[in-house]
Amino acid sequence: MKLIISILAFTFLSFVSKAQMETLDFETFKLSVLKFHPLMVKAENLAQTGNGEVLKAKGNFDPTLSTNLNQKTFNGQEYYRTSNTTLKIPLWFGTNIKTGYEANRGDFVDNDAKLPSSGLWYAGVEIPLMQGFLYNERKFQLQQAENLQRMSISERQLAINDLLLDAYSTYWTWTEAYKKLTIANEGYTLAEARYKAAKEQVYAGENPPIDTVEALILLENRTIENTAAITQFNNSTLVLQTYLWNEQLKGVDIPKNVIPQITSTSKLESKFEYSKLDSLPSIQLAAYKVDLLALDVKWKKEQLKPTVNLNYNILNQPKGDYNLSQLSMQNYKFGITGYVPLFLRKERGGVRLAKLKMENAELDLNVKKREYDQKIKNLSNEINLQITNLVTQKRIVEHTKKLREAELEKFQAGESSLFMINSREQSYLSSENKLVEMEIKLEISNLKMKWLLNKL
Repeated sequence: MKLIISILAFTFLSFVSKAQMETLDFETFKLSVLKFHPLMVKAENLAQTGNGEVLKAKGNFDPTLSTNLNQKTFNGQEYYRTSNTTLKIPLWFGTNIKTGYEANRGDFVDNDAKLPSSGLWYAGVEIPLMQGFLYNERKFQLQQAENLQRMSISERQLAINDLLLDAYSTYWTWTEAYKKLTIANEGYTLAEARYKAAKEQVYAGENPPIDTVEALILLENRTIENTAAITQFNNSTLVLQTYLWNEQLKGVDIPKNVIPQITSTSKLESKFEYSKLDSLPSIQLAAYKVDLLALDVKWKKEQLKPTVNLNYNILNQPKGDYNLSQLSMQNYKFGITGYVPLFLRKERGGVRLAKLKMENAELDLNVKKREYDQKIKNLSNEINLQITNLVTQKRIVEHTKKLREAELEKFQAGESSLFMINSREQSYLSSENKLVEMEIKLEISNLKMKWLLNKL
């Protein structure tokens, strides 16, 4: 009876000590990581990088204003003064619209550059007749930037998913360490109570002194186990702290009286819904790479065409108070330039290399889809097995607990020994530890499945 009373007393004191603790539940931890972790800020910067690429590429379509002014004077004589101001507006399909004003004067101006004293207004177009007409470099760069923007969004989501998987897994590892510490404390408390009760029975002359040796050995073993559990919990707390930050992006320490959430969040079900693999960030990223390389193939093919550029300007001379006189199509400046390599070896080689890169990217995409599909199926089977084993392990814990309680009753009736009590109790504590391991393993497996399905 003294043994039972001592165990109940130590259990009550342990309960009072735990009641003073504060809990950091999983949802609170989750919100903290989502809101304050520096890698979340870094992930947002990835998306902003894509926006910057698009803005940069759109700059190729910005109107430009340019001025060219040249003057030469020597020994008081003005050799020439030339000026040309142009406003150019790029269009989507490769053509440039331009307008400007040109004025040249001086004793030594070239004949083809001589203009009326009032100068000339001009307006016209620059048109690539072959290479660059329907598909040009600035259009290619914008489409490339838009694709990079989509890739940056997928990369951002992947970075967030990786962070959350690591953080959430660390939380449940912390929970596992605490639960094992609780079990170790329970075992130590029972061993200490049993040792004290054994000593009291020896002092009372009820048992010989040798009976305390087995109780002492058990207490010393439980002391080692309890110390190891404390160290493991403290270390897991330090790891968890790396994921806790405040609004000023400074690390936050976990107080010693804070413990994790004890109850599991995982449901005993293995059905995970996902519509299409194409919607997953990792698959999207591989698909966007294929699209990016397809754009490169398209641009390389465009470079196989000859370069033929047409430049046409209508000319107009300002007269009197009017800047523009009557327009006439008879006054114009016209020119065509052309260029084509005779063998096109550089261009043909560029197309061939671009096609090979795109083909490899398509193969990588197909492999990745296959791998993801297999990973999801394999993990689903693993979760099914874990759920089955977890249900069985809970029954084992109940059975070992009943055996321990029955052995205690037999001991009180004088029909059992301290050795048998210790054996039954050790079996019970081991089954509890195994149950904790299986619960946390199921939690982390569910997290991995959510990570695969982009549902963290």
